[in-house]
Formats: sequence, C-alpha cells, structure tokens
Amino acid sequence: MTLVSRKVLVAEDNPVLSEVIRFNLQRTGFDVTIARNGNEAIRLLESEPFSILITDYEMPGLDGEQICNRVRNELYLDSLRIVMCSAKGLELDREALQAKFSLEAILLKPFSLRDLTSLLESLVSVDCDSAPQKVTCTQ
Repeated sequence: MTLVSRKVLVAEDNPVLSEVIRFNLQRTGFDVTIARNGNEAIRLLESEPFSILITDYEMPGLDGEQICNRVRNELYLDSLRIVMCSAKGLELDREALQAKFSLEAILLKPFSLRDLTSLLESLVSVDCDSAPQKVTCTQ
C-alpha cells in the first residue's frame, strides 16, 4: 500500500488559528505550510506538491470556494484532498459544496484540533489507489 504524503497547505487568514493548526499538525508529523490568503494559497499550489489543503471559507483575496474552484477546474489537482473550515455553518450549503468540489470534510468553527488531526491521519493512511471516504464533521 502506498501512503499519501503528509505535506499540508493551510489557507487561513487568522494568524493565531493558522499557527495553532500548524503546531498541532507538526506535532503529529505533518509538514505544514501556511498561506495567509487565497491568492497566496494558489501560488503555493502552483509551485509545490501538497497532498492536503485545509482552507478557510471566508478570507481575503480568493475565498475558500474560489480556491476550490481553481484547484479543481484550472489547476486540475483532482487528487488533492481538501478540508474546508468555516464559521458560517448555517449559511453554507455544505452538501452542495462537498459534492461540487469533492471535499473530504467541512469543519465548522470552532472545531476540535483532535478531530482535525484524526481526519488528516485517516486521509494519509488511505491507499492512494482507492477512492477516499467522504466525511462531514460539524464540530
């Protein structure tokens, strides 16, 4: 079984949250890069290989939905696993977003860092040749 890389891009404009995510993921062996806005995230995705993208739904530049659209329809990164985070749980059509962009999960803020880490651990342990299991974590 081939394991997926542990290289993660976190697109989050809140510096405190992005550093907390980085700290927790690095403690469990993930290689984490931070993008402070959507445009920076796209630049990084164009220049470096990542296996997982964690993106905030609402941030400067490109928002999470625009990033997902570019990832799937312009960069053609179909194998990139995407986890979206949002504080707008009641305003989002989570099922539609998940289906449209093949999201692994949508986490509603505040979310458990333990749940995020467990989710990512499950993603990197999935056989690369098999279809990833879709999950929706609400809190």
